[in-house]
Amino acid sequence: MRWRGRWRGASLSRRLLLGAALFIALALLLATFAIGFALHRFVQGQIDQRLDTQIVFLQSQLHMAEDGTLRLSGAVDGPPFDRPQRGWYWQVEGPRNTLRAASLEDRALALPRVPPKPPHRPPGPPPPEPTDVRPADGPGPDGMRLHYRVLQIVVGGAPVTILATAPRDAVMGPLRAAMGTLALSLIALGGALVLAMVLQVRLGLRPLERLRRDIAGVRDGSIDRIPDDQPREVQPVVDEINALLAQNAANLERARAHVANLAHGLKTPLATLALAVSERKGGDSAAGDLAALTGLMERRIRHHLGRARMAALNGPARARTALAPRIADLVVVQRKIYAERHLTFDVAVGADVAVACEQQDLDEMAGNLLDNACKWARTVIRIRAAADGPIVRLSIEDDGPGLSEQEMAQALRPGARLDESAPGFGFGLPIARELAELYGGELMLQNAADGGLRATLTLPRAAGAA
Repeated sequence: MRWRGRWRGASLSRRLLLGAALFIALALLLATFAIGFALHRFVQGQIDQRLDTQIVFLQSQLHMAEDGTLRLSGAVDGPPFDRPQRGWYWQVEGPRNTLRAASLEDRALALPRVPPKPPHRPPGPPPPEPTDVRPADGPGPDGMRLHYRVLQIVVGGAPVTILATAPRDAVMGPLRAAMGTLALSLIALGGALVLAMVLQVRLGLRPLERLRRDIAGVRDGSIDRIPDDQPREVQPVVDEINALLAQNAANLERARAHVANLAHGLKTPLATLALAVSERKGGDSAAGDLAALTGLMERRIRHHLGRARMAALNGPARARTALAPRIADLVVVQRKIYAERHLTFDVAVGADVAVACEQQDLDEMAGNLLDNACKWARTVIRIRAAADGPIVRLSIEDDGPGLSEQEMAQALRPGARLDESAPGFGFGLPIARELAELYGGELMLQNAADGGLRATLTLPRAAGAA
């Protein structure tokens, strides 16, 4: 069972490579046996044909003399049967004498055990055919392993046995040489097939690697969905993933709307109640208790709304918003709102700066800060943004009157308004701070060098941002 689990957990490329390698090895092994068998039969057939020709020639020259001995009508020791101790021999055994090849040099061939004789032919004197010759293997007179061809006939009414032999190495020698060359060829072929298989697997699985990169891009927010130009086999998976992404985006938008509605439905009345209680408490202990309870409720609501918002966002990892175009759009809106004041906007935001933040939240944070700067600026608003390692710092600075340390702390409290004559409800800066904290960032207020107020918003940098 353990090996099954390991096999299921193995990579696709490893499975394909291992399966193809086993198949190639088995195919080459079977091909080696098949080709070796075919070569053996071919070489053996050539040797048998040479021996059978010699036997037929001996039979044609053979006759029975008047004294009952066997005689040959002519010379029959042609090549290679004229070479001594080479294994190419012939021998004719009769009832009274035995004829031998000159290459035997007066030595005798021992008749080996031969297969059973074929069925008896019908009566008549048809000449023997090579198909009547039976094969056998055995040792020769000098210990050499020989291959025999044996024919048993009747000459002058007497049984005669004709033998012709060839060295067994005449078959195995060429076969070994051929198989050696064949083995090298098959090894080279196997190597080429394995290389082609590796290339095929790599090319075949390349779309999966591209799909992995696309999914990583969706996760880090660099792309919204996986591109549709995929191979036909991968396209159904891509369609399902894109459908899931669209469904999650719709669910996220609904969750964001619910959280926003809950935030506006609870926080504004609660902040108003807190202000009313603080104005009336004076020396009233009951009003002081109500103020404490109101503060506790406000903290708990902030805590649970923050958790709900982060759960809806599923963390800032996927969120990615380019900063420059959002700041440009917000500046256009503020120019129209405060057109009668003729404010100058000095913007320096890199085109490659992006934050791990939803666009709506960025618009709300930066919009509140920019709106606050426009309310108090005399002539100029400076906007700067730059990446600093894993974070992005966005600063919005005005040339207004600025704030004291105490006023800065009060400005970040919900519902606290430093100037009742200015429009608004005092929730802009606290909302921007809360949103920044939800994303793991912060909002800091400090006086600028020329006396105005500088609001610095710190947010996490988007993954993959330059």
